[in-house]
Amino acid sequence: MPRWKNVLQTSDEVYRVKRNAVLREATRIIARKGFHNTSLDDVAEALQVSKGTLYNYVTDKLEILFECHMMSLDMGLQAAAFAEKHGTTGYAKLRLNLRAYIRWQNQALGAGGVTSDVTALRPADRRKVIARRDEIEDRLVSFIEEGIEDGTIRRVDPKLAVFTFMGAVTNVQSWYSPKGRLGLDKIADGMVDLLMHGLGTSANPDDIDLIQIPAEVPHDVFGAETAKQAADASIALAASKSADMGSPEKARRRRVQQTGEPRPGTTAKKSRP
Repeated sequence: MPRWKNVLQTSDEVYRVKRNAVLREATRIIARKGFHNTSLDDVAEALQVSKGTLYNYVTDKLEILFECHMMSLDMGLQAAAFAEKHGTTGYAKLRLNLRAYIRWQNQALGAGGVTSDVTALRPADRRKVIARRDEIEDRLVSFIEEGIEDGTIRRVDPKLAVFTFMGAVTNVQSWYSPKGRLGLDKIADGMVDLLMHGLGTSANPDDIDLIQIPAEVPHDVFGAETAKQAADASIALAASKSADMGSPEKARRRRVQQTGEPRPGTTAKKSRP
């Protein structure tokens, strides 16, 4: 029995954590091989489960891609919340936000290259992703505007600055290696130092980087109480080699309840992306 048995009391909770474990591992595989070069067979093989077991958790590769986007964006919102809580100026908040996001995104998912393109998503999923992405962009713009107002950031075009930063940040996965010369902390600090150098004014304190970024995302981005439980779920899933989900129809009904997947024979309203 997995070690999180005392926390996860119901089969739905166990299913939720296992599904998020599947999605995290699938995201890493897609990030490494590319979306179009990855099949569900590749994902099942990497997870050491049958393809039939995999279908208990996801319907197809596009669902994985959508969930990958949403987890990454949720992480961005958590980074913004962390910055809002600990930063005292607009400059400090923006710097903390970028440091936290670079570390968490590449440590937990390695999904930057996957989530930089929304064109492969279904139209309805694409609209949801773009709305969440716009929310994050607005938070970053607000930090820059606050910094301009409090004198810690020089007068720049906030939107242009945000697009410049995020273009660099989401590309880290394409070259980062855990076996490389620099760890994620040094990469995050070094990149943010380079990116922020053109924004800051002399009003910024020297101890701005003394605030430590937590090693794990501090909130429930992955649908588990802690990252440890999510890791345990991955182990349990691989060890069992089965889903314990009963019939395919039962598994489908559970997905409908938890993800909002439409019933067979129904379609969502179509609108332009």
